[in-house]
Amino acid sequence: MRPTLRVVLEGVRIAYHALSANKLRTFLTLLGNIVGIMSVIAVVSLLGGIDLYMRTEVASEGSNLFTIRRVDFFQAIEDFEKFVDKVLHNPQLTRADAVALRESLQHARYVSARAAQDAVKVSALSKSVEVEVAGCDAYYPFVNEIPLAEGRHVTEVDDRENAQVALVGWDVYQALLAPRDASGAVIRIGNRHFRVVGVAAQRGKVLGQSRDRFVIVPLGAFRKLFGPNESVQIQIVADDIRNLDAAMEEATVAMRIRHGLGPRAENDFAVSSSEQLINLWKSVSRGVMTALVALVSVSMLVGGIVLMNTMVVSVTERTREVGLRKAVGAPQGAIMWQFLVESATLSVFGGVAGMAIGFSIAAIVSALSVLPYVVNAAVVGVALAVTIALGLVFGTYPALRAARLDPVEALRSE
Repeated sequence: MRPTLRVVLEGVRIAYHALSANKLRTFLTLLGNIVGIMSVIAVVSLLGGIDLYMRTEVASEGSNLFTIRRVDFFQAIEDFEKFVDKVLHNPQLTRADAVALRESLQHARYVSARAAQDAVKVSALSKSVEVEVAGCDAYYPFVNEIPLAEGRHVTEVDDRENAQVALVGWDVYQALLAPRDASGAVIRIGNRHFRVVGVAAQRGKVLGQSRDRFVIVPLGAFRKLFGPNESVQIQIVADDIRNLDAAMEEATVAMRIRHGLGPRAENDFAVSSSEQLINLWKSVSRGVMTALVALVSVSMLVGGIVLMNTMVVSVTERTREVGLRKAVGAPQGAIMWQFLVESATLSVFGGVAGMAIGFSIAAIVSALSVLPYVVNAAVVGVALAVTIALGLVFGTYPALRAARLDPVEALRSE
């Protein structure tokens, strides 16, 4: 066994005995490391899981899909006053806008108009639920991935004739109609009856919110239910992901022309894509990480100072031992290296404990909520490297102090 490795293992052994000899002091010494690493691991694991989850869910909605809305809801986060002003003054988007875009856009594969109302009471067979009711034209199945469990989608004929037919989500079927055959069943929305023509297959939840609590009806029938002044949102699928930016620019120009906007006038509508949602999440998670790094840095600094003080006490307690080693020929470098290894080992103990607690917290939070988490090997490696570096940096002064002890004076120490 090489001398360096032997010294390292000896330092680890001594550090372990130091941990065992005074458990309270050990706990207080390592508390800063434990709290800092625990916070980083727990938050990074949860953020990584949510990041992966959001990217997967957004990708499932179509990466070449973008939407034109009356207002930009993301703006409510950035500038609420401007958002309210646009809500009051932006014109309604209409089905005519969707038709015009469908006929004029060169880079659009599908264009669909959609309007929706939340928390609408839907009833059948003496049972009722509150769900989202959406009015869609016949192009919605090409824009949104809604697989069928049975029946069919709302068709162009249904849309043209404003037929009172409906496609229900899986949760609605289970709550109102199961185990009966849904096709041909009648449900009541508001004061009107609709014939069910299809049931959407179960799609699960996104961040705890069910994607199966909805009813889709033809857009004309929707307007009869909720009035003709409801603004629509226009969903557009670009002909190719590489043409997404071009399609968005083309749609923006077409809408500005339809609304008669001058060259310097702001858009009185909003164009957004899934990338915008991902970028918003990135900015939020980046802010969380920045704040976390600042807080953890303070915690680690305090932990490092406590570790240094503990090692100084350890050097004082073992002054006679150091003097004896020097008396039998141990060089300064060997003594310094021993205390550095011991300091780093103590720090790593705290880091490992912090990682174990951090992953446990992330797992518990994930089990008790809808937040997923991931175990990131790179984060584990960085955390270990930081704890080792912390032990070496804050162990340098005590190690130098031990290495510079005069052997004669050290041997006289009681």
